[in-house]
Amino acid sequence: MYSMEFMIERKIVIILGLIILILIIGFVVLEQEKEEGSGISLEEKQLIEAWITENDLNRYGDIKDTVYSGGTPLFDGRTGQSTDRYEYILRRYSDRPWNK
Repeated sequence: MYSMEFMIERKIVIILGLIILILIIGFVVLEQEKEEGSGISLEEKQLIEAWITENDLNRYGDIKDTVYSGGTPLFDGRTGQSTDRYEYILRRYSDRPWNK
């Protein structure tokens, strides 16, 4: 027979394991929502990448020699907020020239 202390320790380990599992699942779900949140399909992302290559643009859809303060247009130093690269491109090119 197991002692009472062993049974309590076993329950604590099981509960901690479940908490960790729930946290991991929550993190995975949040990451998926973040990726899907941009409202841009994988197909459209591929079209954007092809358009960037065809037009010899930088990875942000701007002229290749564009220089950004802070090194990237995706981070706003004033607010501390980052923008998804595809959302940035879509804001700059709302007419979606990659679909033409």
